[in-house]
Amino acid sequence: QEVDIVVVPCRGFQPAEATLAEFVNQVLPVVTFAISEPQLSPSDQAELREIKEKFSLPIFFLRVAEPGGEPTSPKKPDRDESSVHVQLLDLEYLGAAGPCGSRSMLVEQLEKLRLLSTFSRQVLQQHLVEAATRLSEVHGRCLDIFINQAFDMQRDLQITPKRLEYTRRKENELYESLMGIANRKQEEMKDMIVETLGSMKEELLEDAASMEFRDIIIPENGEPVSSKDIKCCIKQIQELIISRLNQAVANKLISSVDYLRESFVGTLERCLKSLEESWEVSVHPARSLEKPKDASVHITSNYLKQVPGSPCPFSQIIQRITWVSPPAITSDWKRKVAQDAIESLSASKLAKSICSQFRTRLNSSHEAFAASLRQVRA
Repeated sequence: QEVDIVVVPCRGFQPAEATLAEFVNQVLPVVTFAISEPQLSPSDQAELREIKEKFSLPIFFLRVAEPGGEPTSPKKPDRDESSVHVQLLDLEYLGAAGPCGSRSMLVEQLEKLRLLSTFSRQVLQQHLVEAATRLSEVHGRCLDIFINQAFDMQRDLQITPKRLEYTRRKENELYESLMGIANRKQEEMKDMIVETLGSMKEELLEDAASMEFRDIIIPENGEPVSSKDIKCCIKQIQELIISRLNQAVANKLISSVDYLRESFVGTLERCLKSLEESWEVSVHPARSLEKPKDASVHITSNYLKQVPGSPCPFSQIIQRITWVSPPAITSDWKRKVAQDAIESLSASKLAKSICSQFRTRLNSSHEAFAASLRQVRA
């Protein structure tokens, strides 16, 4: 059923291997090779070598006589002594099974042509065995993948909760350590503010003397400035001093807790990286959940850089500055306002404000981290 018989054209028109190449990848070929001479010609042998090298197919060889030539006789000597048989042995077509598992067959009596049926069954059976073998290999590989995934999942179910608990504990230690620093360092911070203010006082005065005011038009002809504009100028000078001082103190505070970032945050980063990689492998392919975007130690470590924040109201930090009728806005006046602001600045209130900001951001980061960890655990 559904069999096509293809007769190869003459060698001068198209080589046999070229004809085979057109069909071998689309059908299950059963190849026959008819021999009309007592032995294979050099061109026959060259053609068979080419077919063997390119396709390694078993071949059904049939020895027939040319019309009018000497008929093949069933009483010929044993075929092991025939020239064709010897030549085919030399070409490695007869003897042991070929690379594909099927043996080639030589028939030297025409009445034994019925053996082509047996040969065809062997060839098709070998194709079936080869296909079943490949399916079995694929099946085995799939089972290996499933088994390895099951072991990995079981390991994750045992290890991941421990990693999560370890991460929660380390973050909590970091939180408590930093909170302790914020609570006990207020006096130290007051001294730090006084020291910092002393070291950068001249720089602040120079910056204030040369600063340009925002949204205020200063008359160039020496005319008096309105009380409202004077207040705005003083406020902007105070903002400059407080923000610069706040930033400088915050940077020193960050440096003072760097050892905590090294010991705690480094460990947290490594642990969370491992957790997030396992999350990517196990969850992402299923697309059933999104990876929690906040499940990163940067939530916890970034608040160290966010300490500066917005300063508290100036009325709480800078004592009330008295001023007389509106003067002209000059560099000397701006320098004098900055000098008064620095001298009247309350270091204790600024220290309290910075510590309060630190604690607020610390609590916020700690709560966000805990929420993200719960999401990963879920």
